[in-house]
Amino acid sequence: MMRLRIFRNLALAACVLLLTNGVALAKEYQLTILHTNDHHGHFQKFAPYPVQDVGGLAAQSTLVNVVRAEVEKAGGHVLLLSAGDVNTGVPESDLLDAEPDFKMMNMIGYDAMTLGNHEFDNPREVLQKQKGWASFPFLSANIVSKESGELLVEPYTIKEIDGLKVAILGLTTEKVPTLVLPDNVKDLQFLNVIETARKYVPELKKQADLVIALTHIGYYKPESGKTGDVQLAEAVPGIDVIVGGHTHTTLDEPVVVGTTLIVQADGYSEKVGRLNLTVDSEKDQLVAHSYELMPVNGKKRVKYNGKKYYSYVGTGFVEDQEILEAMKPYLEGADKLLNKPVGTATTELVGGKSISRSQETNLGNLITDSMRAKTGADIAMQNGGGIRAGIAPGTITYRDVLTVQPFGNTLVELQLTGAQVVEVLDLAATQVESGGFLHLSGLTVTYNQQAGKAEKVMVGKQPIDLEKTYKVVTNNFVAAGGDGYKMLKPLAKYDTGYVDAEATMEFIQNRNQVDPKVEGRITIVK
Repeated sequence: MMRLRIFRNLALAACVLLLTNGVALAKEYQLTILHTNDHHGHFQKFAPYPVQDVGGLAAQSTLVNVVRAEVEKAGGHVLLLSAGDVNTGVPESDLLDAEPDFKMMNMIGYDAMTLGNHEFDNPREVLQKQKGWASFPFLSANIVSKESGELLVEPYTIKEIDGLKVAILGLTTEKVPTLVLPDNVKDLQFLNVIETARKYVPELKKQADLVIALTHIGYYKPESGKTGDVQLAEAVPGIDVIVGGHTHTTLDEPVVVGTTLIVQADGYSEKVGRLNLTVDSEKDQLVAHSYELMPVNGKKRVKYNGKKYYSYVGTGFVEDQEILEAMKPYLEGADKLLNKPVGTATTELVGGKSISRSQETNLGNLITDSMRAKTGADIAMQNGGGIRAGIAPGTITYRDVLTVQPFGNTLVELQLTGAQVVEVLDLAATQVESGGFLHLSGLTVTYNQQAGKAEKVMVGKQPIDLEKTYKVVTNNFVAAGGDGYKMLKPLAKYDTGYVDAEATMEFIQNRNQVDPKVEGRITIVK
């Protein structure tokens, strides 16, 4: 017994000696990163046809706090991150500059957010107002003033959690100037993402045990030729985790590039990603990880005996009553206007997410037909990225149309020769599966993706006349060079002042009942 006591005392003395000599013992930390991206104003539950009552921050709050309770009981810690695009998508949010979204994100306890391109859909004073509402930092290391070179927001933040230092670096897509109205970012420069990361990551490795890149640059395959999270991980060593957004990508498991883990959680706050990490603080490295992509009251439809039933995908969560109470003042004022009927759809109006960016849809045809009806143009062009949702069969409300077209864009007329129209369509042929995919009225076309050319262009029933001048209508975003249509930017144009969503509503109201079809306006050859 005496020998054992002496051994214990010697061991204790050795530990004290190590500590007094400044040598810390290694410690493993359990850290859980919860993350969302591309929220787009979905602070309340919503109904992506055909299911009901999906998502919403009240259910998300419950989910997050259930995870926090579990992790903290086991001795771990939680970080909650947003990879940007909180703005634009739901009328109740858009009408209030996303105030309810940011205020409720405070209540849920977000730790940081990177700026997305949709944070620049509004004038700068709106972003500054939102920054003031948020109790968490807005981050981006690659957005600077053209005049002074000063950063627009903080480049990174370092969180210290029970001795573990976690650096969170914000990065925003360089494509912002082509994705928003140019006037909103004319004084800003969006620096090269990879060069910016190469500057900051070595500095952060010296200051922190773990480096997270919180990005809004998108997830693209290595062969895509685009710069996204995979390319960032390949080019910049030292990033432990990339929490991504922008492309609304559903990653059921982390993608591993070298020693970097890449995660992204779809969009619209329908899912929360949960990345569990074991961190060795002495070696400053990850030693283990696990992952789960958790639906926020996701549903699936089941048919039985001619009836339709709905069940949860994964776990269902009771909505947080405190969050529901906080929503009420924001919803009461908007409901009366937004619930006003506009007309009726006898079929589903198909749009939103990737479908509007990759093929002709009946909703795209309805919208472009409404643009021509409002302006008397020969040709209408609508970018697929501006069609944000579909509409279920039945009564169409003001809210439905504003959800589809939330940007408040105006209709702009241009006088284009047939040759100029073909130039625009040539670019559109390269934009399949991107926001620049063009929906059309007044003409038909074959998009030859491989050749990057528009073929078989017909205006009405006649081949396009390259010398003839046509009256063309598009939205002010595309007319200003958005989505890469730079050839339109220097041209003379007339902004009608007609809001695109109002033109769509007027078109539906004049017909009372709509049943648009896919008519073969667009053929895609791969």
